[in-house]
Amino acid sequence: MIIVVEGPSGAGKTTWCRTHAGANALLEALPDHATVPTEPHAAARFWVERNVARWQEVLAREARDDLVVVDTDPFKLHFVWTLFRTGEVSEAEWTIQRDVTREAFGSGRYALADVFLVSDVDDATLRARRESDPSRTRSNFERHVLLRDSLLRWYSAIDRLEPGRVVFGLPTAGLTPDLLAKGKRARRSGPELFDELVKELAAV
Repeated sequence: MIIVVEGPSGAGKTTWCRTHAGANALLEALPDHATVPTEPHAAARFWVERNVARWQEVLAREARDDLVVVDTDPFKLHFVWTLFRTGEVSEAEWTIQRDVTREAFGSGRYALADVFLVSDVDDATLRARRESDPSRTRSNFERHVLLRDSLLRWYSAIDRLEPGRVVFGLPTAGLTPDLLAKGKRARRSGPELFDELVKELAAV
C-alpha cells in the first residue's frame, strides 16, 4: 500500500511523516540540480523521467516493506496544472506536459498512490510556520501559497476517481486502522484512468 502526504510548503508533511510513519516513511527527495532542457518537449520528458524514477523508488519500498508513506507526491503533474490554472504557464506548456505524462502513466511506469493525505492549512498559518523554522529555506514558498487552492482542486478531482481515497487534513491519530483498511486502489495507472482524471480536471 502506498500513502502519499501532500500539501504546500510549510504544511507539516515531513513532520507528520516522521512522527507517524516511522520506518515506513520515505522522505522528500533531495533537489536534483541537473540542467533542465529549454526545448518544451525535452523539458517535459526531463520532469517526467525524474518523477518516474521517484515512483520506481516508491514501488521498491512497497515491495520490501508492504507499506510506504511518501513525503510529497511523486505524481508531479499537479504542479504544471496548478501553474496553468493560475496563469503562470501557457495552455501549450500544460498540454505538452500532460501528453508526455500520459505516455508514462498509460504504460504503468507512473501511477497514483492508494491514499492521499492532503494538508489543508490556511495562508497565514503557512507563513507563520515558515517564520518559525529558519533551518529550511523553502524555495518558491510564495508560489506554493498561491497554488494552494488549485492544489486542493486537483486532489478533489483525484478523489472523484475512486471516492474516499483522498483525506483532506493530516490525521492527528496517524495511520489509523480505518485508513490502512482502504488498501490498494483498484487501478493505479493506465490510459483510461489518466483520461478520466483529465476529464475531472476540466470540470473544476
